[in-house]
This record gives sequence, structure tokens and C-alpha cells, in this order.
Amino acid sequence: MNLIPLIEEQVAVQFTGKINVLSKINRQFLGHLLIKDGELIEVKYKTMDGLKGFFQICIDEFLLHAFHYVVEPEIVEASGRKIHFPFAVLKNKLGDVLKNYQESVKMRPPNHLKMVVDVSFLNKNKNLDQNEYEVLSTLTEWSLISDVYEKCQLLDHEITLSLVSLRKKGALKIIAPMNKDI
Repeated sequence: MNLIPLIEEQVAVQFTGKINVLSKINRQFLGHLLIKDGELIEVKYKTMDGLKGFFQICIDEFLLHAFHYVVEPEIVEASGRKIHFPFAVLKNKLGDVLKNYQESVKMRPPNHLKMVVDVSFLNKNKNLDQNEYEVLSTLTEWSLISDVYEKCQLLDHEITLSLVSLRKKGALKIIAPMNKDI
């Protein structure tokens, strides 16, 4: 991984500015990391931000997606802070996130499936954890699996595990696979 040593270097010198994340293939802008006085305070990556954006960049880099990073000094306002953990804590958590991602990837449903909440489940008093509740909330607005992974603020492996758990509890119905050709 190239990102972690780069961030560590910026943290060590108390850097303030941004690290742009560009595609290695065509230099397309994919996102950025904001650092203020050596602290990572915000990440935006594709449609994700905060911790989800940070961990998704790391997962994509782990999956051998090549990125080009450009470090730019810039005035950064602390008011937009979305990450409140020291970088050392994030780095320690990264190992768990990558391990959980690898374990859950084989359980992930295909992106073209459509799922809805089973109305009869809502009348039952089944205990839901916070992640399951987040996934159910997302499913009330977005039924396509690819949209759930994009719109839900949980990490991909958390979404996958919640979907599996909710299916086992009878909370979800697969209504139809979307036609991939349309």
C-alpha cells in the first residue's frame, strides 16, 4: 500500500493540505484526503466520505487498483472535520477492515438484484442491531443492491453481513433480478 506511508509522512511533519487521489490509468480525479496540522480530518472518495471513504480507498488499493497521489499544501478549515480518530487508531483498525472485507466478499449479493423489506417482518418484534437498521433504512429508498452499497454509510463488509443477517431473519424479499442488458 502506498497511501498509508504517505499519510504517515504528512502526519509526521504536521502537514496542512490535501492529498488528491487520481486514477493511475488516466489521472482522473477520484477524491481527496484533507489533513490539518498532521491530523486526517476528512476523506472524499467517489460518492463516499469520512471513514467509509478512507477505508474504501484502502480496500481498493488492497485490491490492486493503482492510484496516483498528489500532495498539495492548502488552507484547510477544521469546521468540515468528519474524522475524529488519530491516524494511529485508523491504521490499527485497517487490518480488521481488510480481513472482514475478504471474509464477506464471497457472501455479497450480485449488484443487479432488487430487494425490498418484507412488510410482515415489520410487525414482528425481532431485535435489530444498528447496522441492520441502517441497511433497512437504505432499502426503504433504494432497492437495487448496487445502490444500497453506494448510498448506505456503512462499510461494504458491514452491509454484506447485515444483508445476510436480515435474510436469515426473514426481513428481506428478492423481488427480481434486474436485467443487466437494459
